[in-house]
Amino acid sequence: MTPTPPALAYRRAATQQASVVGLVIALYDTLAGDLKRASAAMAVKDIEARTKQLKHGFAVLTQLDSLIDMERGGQTAGNLHRFYAHLRREMLRAQFAQDGSILDKAVLLLLDVRQAWQEVDTRTSVQARTLSPPDAEQAPEPRASLNFLA
Repeated sequence: MTPTPPALAYRRAATQQASVVGLVIALYDTLAGDLKRASAAMAVKDIEARTKQLKHGFAVLTQLDSLIDMERGGQTAGNLHRFYAHLRREMLRAQFAQDGSILDKAVLLLLDVRQAWQEVDTRTSVQARTLSPPDAEQAPEPRASLNFLA
């Protein structure tokens, strides 16, 4: 269930043109896929696939958590940090219990939060398109880390 070369090429092209929020959404999609594949591997008792998918999922979750600007992100940053900690605990619990349904529930939560990110990305894209040329010239450069202020 590894992505095919065309799928990888599509992802690579999409991330090269994505906004910072778009990249967060791509990480959510990646994590959701990892958890779904880990759940499927649990169902067929494929230890190697389960371990590989969960290991990658933990790496993606660590990346998401590292993007949070705790100093400037306020309550939203704290909520995201707690959400990622919850996902991490659920992934560990599923691993120890060998229960894919725990991962399936985590995916549903993840997709709910992903939808919120999608709305932020859409709103940001609309605002960017409505900037007049003088304002666009003075718009700040995108930051490498997110501050999660809506």
